[in-house]
Amino acid sequence: MKDVFAIPRARMPVVKFEHPQTGFKVDVTVNNRLAVVNTKLLRDYASLDPRLRQLVLLVKHWAKRRRCNEAYVGSLSSYAYVLLCIAHLQARSPPVLPVLQELQPFTHQRTIGTWCCDYNDDIEALAGFGAANTESVAQLLTSFFYYWAHQHDYRRSVISVRMSMQLTKAMKGWTTRVGMERHLFCIEDPFELSHDLGRTVHADGCDKLRHEFRRAWDICHRSTSPQQLITELFDQAPAPPPHVVPVAPRTAAAAAEDATSMAIVVEAAAAELAAAADDSWLA
Repeated sequence: MKDVFAIPRARMPVVKFEHPQTGFKVDVTVNNRLAVVNTKLLRDYASLDPRLRQLVLLVKHWAKRRRCNEAYVGSLSSYAYVLLCIAHLQARSPPVLPVLQELQPFTHQRTIGTWCCDYNDDIEALAGFGAANTESVAQLLTSFFYYWAHQHDYRRSVISVRMSMQLTKAMKGWTTRVGMERHLFCIEDPFELSHDLGRTVHADGCDKLRHEFRRAWDICHRSTSPQQLITELFDQAPAPPPHVVPVAPRTAAAAAEDATSMAIVVEAAAAELAAAADDSWLA
């Protein structure tokens, strides 16, 4: 592991590190049961149509190359981009993916805390759902960028994969900033319905995302060859200029609290990873 650091005061305390052999960035949390159900939901969606996995890989690679994939610096998380891709495939005509949380019967039933995590996970029965949609992955990627560049209503709309009807910020009560939750780019978590995955996107981050979506659509629209499209679309964005943010002096008690929290998270993560090392589902 390298570049290991903890964010103990995050909404869900997390330890982040990079796998040196692959360059994969890894987040480790403890007792995050909703994340386990979320992961199953994403896996079930991916099992329904191979185009989802391919679209997600392209979008996430694009976001990484364009430096707009870090939630803790005012952009969107990898998980948020996956939900954007699912929502896009649900909204195509005809749809590529169903809305599993609307399909009866609910073959997966579970409640975590106060959150209902029921949905239809009968993948065999839903096989071939998106066959009527013959769009290629390239066409879906182009339409994805077009939607976010020119069609999405950033002032009013909320992206949701749990229902087919259009959600609005007013319906969710996400019309004003509360603390650090800005609600400029709203994406509803499929189970924890009070959680806006875009809550940390600040004004500059939202402007950058919209600029990058417009740039991507423009490249897809005007490219005359696959090589030109790939070269320009995935061109590495320049690193932002370094700047120093003034930091207020911290008390010894606050520093000690952070150190203790980080130690607890790291130790718990290590124990959980060791206990789960032989679990086949981690592969």
